[in-house]
Amino acid sequence: MKKTFPLFFLAATVCAQDVIHYTDGTMRTNKIAAAEGAMLRIVIPSPVPGQPGGSTLIPRAGISKIIFGPDAVLDAVAAQPLPGSVASSRSRWQSLQPLLGTPESRAAEAGCLLGEILLQAEDPAKHEEAMAIFTEVEKGAWKLEDRQRAARGRLGVMIKQGKLDEASQQAEEMERTAADPELVIDTRLLLARARSEELKKLLKDNPRWSEDPPVIMGRARLLNEGLDYALYPFLFYGTKHRQAAQGLWTAHELYAACDEDERARETLQDIVEIYPDTSFAADAKAALAETPGKQSKVQADE
Repeated sequence: MKKTFPLFFLAATVCAQDVIHYTDGTMRTNKIAAAEGAMLRIVIPSPVPGQPGGSTLIPRAGISKIIFGPDAVLDAVAAQPLPGSVASSRSRWQSLQPLLGTPESRAAEAGCLLGEILLQAEDPAKHEEAMAIFTEVEKGAWKLEDRQRAARGRLGVMIKQGKLDEASQQAEEMERTAADPELVIDTRLLLARARSEELKKLLKDNPRWSEDPPVIMGRARLLNEGLDYALYPFLFYGTKHRQAAQGLWTAHELYAACDEDERARETLQDIVEIYPDTSFAADAKAALAETPGKQSKVQADE
């Protein structure tokens, strides 16, 4: 089906220019609205100021490189990757998808953002869509960092789908071979989530766990391994606020699953007091308000 591009979209993107370099040494400056097979659709500004422009197709053959300009839509989604931005995120991914393997394109970022937003939902169909996107980006992205981000997203989907053993095995292999500290941190956070989900499932399937020695051992192993992974960024990379707060949040979930309420509350308080600039701080405050226990320093100050 032929894609159409509304005039308001063309008008909104015309200000952010891309520079297209040809193999004969010439170049042109236009905004690339999308890729359509062997052609690129570029924006043609209106000769009348304030009026919407149009678009035309140019062949990709003969192009040596493209220097991509800012992408206002993608930047807005990246600033707030929330469920409400699914439509705009999906539209941008569909437009940029054919540029996935093109150096310097932001197609992989668009795909990963959409996958990460879809993963926030509890709808299995959205998880399947996210898996397909992450898999495509992991295979076809031109930049290693994007392929690694997609791989982490794919493992996140597997955890959501309950494929905990498989996700853990792949994450452990990724951690063993990772040289980048950022990748190690994010992989350990994935492993912490996997252990947390395994622990919750174990306790749900064995309500009388305290009477079953193998389950007692399994509970202790999952709790300890999960905490080791979850607290790694906080203990060794505490200045990486998002990852450290995310790990503390998972640690709180591990403690809560094992009915260690006071430790769970202390972990929530650490998030609020040490990492108030992260999205996890609001969730931690809300959880503290709902959890019985001693009044926290944060609550006392309020």
